[in-house]
Amino acid sequence: MPINWPKSGAHRGFAMSNPDAVCNGCTVCSMRCTDGIKISEFEYTRIVEELRMQDQRLVRRVLHQQKEQAWGEETYLACLFQDISTHLCLIYAARPLVCRLFGRVKHLPCPAGKVAADLDAGHVIEAYYAQPLQTFQQWMMHFGHFSFAALLGDDADQDFIEL
Repeated sequence: MPINWPKSGAHRGFAMSNPDAVCNGCTVCSMRCTDGIKISEFEYTRIVEELRMQDQRLVRRVLHQQKEQAWGEETYLACLFQDISTHLCLIYAARPLVCRLFGRVKHLPCPAGKVAADLDAGHVIEAYYAQPLQTFQQWMMHFGHFSFAALLGDDADQDFIEL
């Protein structure tokens, strides 16, 4: 049964642009949402704007979660913005290009087989990698935000995650 993904309010980031999309309610690919992907400055700016528009209790809850996850006998770090309890994306509306291409291109196929990986994005990917890319945390430091409290304009919150 599909999840009814809200389009605004406290769970804005979890909204999909098309509620009837084949991916709606499916979280099979969420285990591939790992920490450390490189993004552009534009994507960083969009993500920060998205985080600032959301209910800050939700943002804090997701950012405070333990991101180290088991994968068989190994562990991996889940994406900073993945809600570990629901496997949904906090920044879905502003997710980076690599996340948008997941399941759509041959080298990033849909693990559930629900989406045809037939998009030819070679020229898009080539142009994307020609620009400066850094992790979200590296962009934060680049812009002088050394904690999520500072990034979100909540300097009074001493219990927030520091880099």
